[in-house]
Amino acid sequence: MGKGVFLNVSAAGHVIPTLGLVAELLRRDEEIVYFEVPRFQAELESVGAAFRPYPPIQPYPGPGGENQYFLAPILTWCAREWVPRLVEAVRAEQPDYIVHDSLCLWGRIVAQVLGVPAVTSVATAAFCAESFHGCPRLRAVRRDKIAEARKGLRLFCDWRRELRARYGVGPIALIDTFTNHQPLNVCYLPRELQPYAAKFGDEFLFVGPCNPLRARRVEFPFERLDKRPLVFVSFGTVHSPGRAFFEACLAAVRGEDLQVVLVLSPGMDVAALGDVPENVIVRPAGNVPQLELLERAALFVTHGAGGGLREGVWYGVPLLAVPQTYEQEILSIQMAVQGAGIVLWPTEVSRASLQTAIRTVLSSPTYRENSARLGAACRAAGGAKRAADAILGIA
Repeated sequence: MGKGVFLNVSAAGHVIPTLGLVAELLRRDEEIVYFEVPRFQAELESVGAAFRPYPPIQPYPGPGGENQYFLAPILTWCAREWVPRLVEAVRAEQPDYIVHDSLCLWGRIVAQVLGVPAVTSVATAAFCAESFHGCPRLRAVRRDKIAEARKGLRLFCDWRRELRARYGVGPIALIDTFTNHQPLNVCYLPRELQPYAAKFGDEFLFVGPCNPLRARRVEFPFERLDKRPLVFVSFGTVHSPGRAFFEACLAAVRGEDLQVVLVLSPGMDVAALGDVPENVIVRPAGNVPQLELLERAALFVTHGAGGGLREGVWYGVPLLAVPQTYEQEILSIQMAVQGAGIVLWPTEVSRASLQTAIRTVLSSPTYRENSARLGAACRAAGGAKRAADAILGIA
């Protein structure tokens, strides 16, 4: 029996994909210790992991925003704060291996300091320098985004210099802070959904979803659903398309022969949207049984993040993606290239464009067929068993 330590970022979209992998390792008599924030404790313990709370750290003191270049200083600050607290905590666990998220610079450094074999868990899309800098949409705005994030990038340079000097680790390039590659990198996409897939070698294992199920149960008025096609609209619990999107969405589906379950973004109040059509059920953020609704859905309107795409195609549901970040952009484009849905850019959103997009996807069986094909690719990719085989092979 071996022992693994998991270190993750505190976001549901990064924790959920690992649950099936944790359960599979436990089935093989591995002991798994999982460092996270308390809001994930019950769910992690429900699959059998031993929960350890992250130690508190000082708030990030620099600038931030949606610009992806702000991610480097934020993650480097977290590493600067957490590594000295985590090294001894992880050492005390005496792990045979460490599994850390691709955003966990602190996980990579802890593994290097302790000399423990490490695996990167990739919850979104895998990135490399070529795929990050090669995207035409990013190249067009890269100069402006770097200029906007200049103050934060200066902090990143200071903190990475400090980390290298203190822990004797190798170079930390900007892209390293949100890739943190290891000799083994487990990606929860099938290769068919990975953007720029040809740029990733054998050290990247595309295993598909490790487990589409969650222990958490959420009440929902399923009795209100009828025979009309169901459109499920959700942008997760982090990103928001904004009030204008929701207003346009309500206008687009008003009077249409379909039902809509619309999940609000955090902090939004349904009262702000005014009159809600009779064919729309509005739910607060994070308060829906997403997988059960996707089983019934005719269309999934989402932001195109890795978790949503995986879950949508797992059930063969066509997608309408309105991406909010660069990572979601390239994943959404890949989904559309595979024919499982279409992309609507945020600047294009209106009542008319949403209505046209919804009607287009619902009227063509090709989108559902291609989504089902990608779902089959997810199942064929090996999932938790293939990932566990590979992890135990390096331990």
